[in-house]
Amino acid sequence: MDVGEEPKDLHLTAGIRPSFNSNESSLRRLAHALTERVKELNCLYGISKLVETTDYLEHILQGSVELLPASWQYPEVTCARIKLGKQQFQTANFRETEWKQLENIIVNGKLFGQVEVYYLEEKPQLDEGPFLKEERHLIHAVAERLGTVIARKGVEDKLRSLYQREKRLRERLQAEMQNKVDFTRKLVHELKTPLTSLLATSQLLRDEISSKRLAKLAGYVWDSASSLDERVNELHDLVKGELGTLKLKLEPLNLESLLLSIREETKALADEASATVNLEVQCPLPQVYGDASRIRQVLLNLLNNAFKYAGGSTITIRAIPNKSDVVVEVQDQGPGINPSERKRLFQPYHSLAFKGKETIGLGIGLALCKMLIELQGGKIWVKSRPSKGASFFFTLPTLETRERELFQGDSGS
Repeated sequence: MDVGEEPKDLHLTAGIRPSFNSNESSLRRLAHALTERVKELNCLYGISKLVETTDYLEHILQGSVELLPASWQYPEVTCARIKLGKQQFQTANFRETEWKQLENIIVNGKLFGQVEVYYLEEKPQLDEGPFLKEERHLIHAVAERLGTVIARKGVEDKLRSLYQREKRLRERLQAEMQNKVDFTRKLVHELKTPLTSLLATSQLLRDEISSKRLAKLAGYVWDSASSLDERVNELHDLVKGELGTLKLKLEPLNLESLLLSIREETKALADEASATVNLEVQCPLPQVYGDASRIRQVLLNLLNNAFKYAGGSTITIRAIPNKSDVVVEVQDQGPGINPSERKRLFQPYHSLAFKGKETIGLGIGLALCKMLIELQGGKIWVKSRPSKGASFFFTLPTLETRERELFQGDSGS
């Protein structure tokens, strides 16, 4: 090429250089945009980590404030604040200026606070004053995330408060229950000590005294002491049942034999009440699974009530087998029970009214019957109409039912 001759490809070289500069500028803009997005993601990720690792809302809010400046375009001149009512959380360099972005924190549809970001000095105008539209999206996302966190923490704090309250109430209840146990134990001891001596002495007097009149009086003393001894035992059993410490001896039982022995045992009481006790057993009667002494206690209680309220009539004990249990019924022909009384019949310390007057007593017999039957896997109820008598029913699981339940329980485990 001669000196002074223009290169043939000069126009091509000149055309390539502007295109290269344009691509470089685009790459710089893209890199800047990506850097800003990474900063935003780091901010949201940092808040998520705070929520995961911190239990206290105040720490989460202060930590979030300190994450914000680094996510804005000019972090060295950026400060931030979160306001929640009278509470404020802010960066160390915080100062209000005219260049700010603000987003409301909404909790359960209500304004709860604000997130604020300020520039400490004037910067070029962009999408929203000196701020980018992406920064608006970020502050909105931060406020939304904090709203969710505050709502959740509020629920957690309420649950924690309720748990602490429940714990205090439970501890107080346990203390009161223990006091009740201690008091009942002392009461039973105080009553049992003189009763034991009184029972032994009255029985000895009754057996040793030759005078029929004195022996009869000694018998009255023994009967009264025995009755009081039974009431003390019932009270003790009821309290232990309420506390879950009453233990039963459950085993296979021949219910028919037990019912026959109870009928014979109560014959004298029936004669005294001018009552007749019939026993009706539907054979064959399967073995039941229960505590013989406690079943006896329930039946004696029901029969004594029948003698008291339905004396002079026929009282029938029935036993009828079902598929999974045996139903025992004690039926009388007495005055019956009013509907208003039936609702409270098995409640502790409620006494039945008799002839318009409330009976004297603690009213724990039927409540204890209910407890004893339920502890043996049965249930108890009553059917009655005024002047039509009353029928008390309770169920006892058969031995086969109990064995099947135990087998299924073992298979399930």
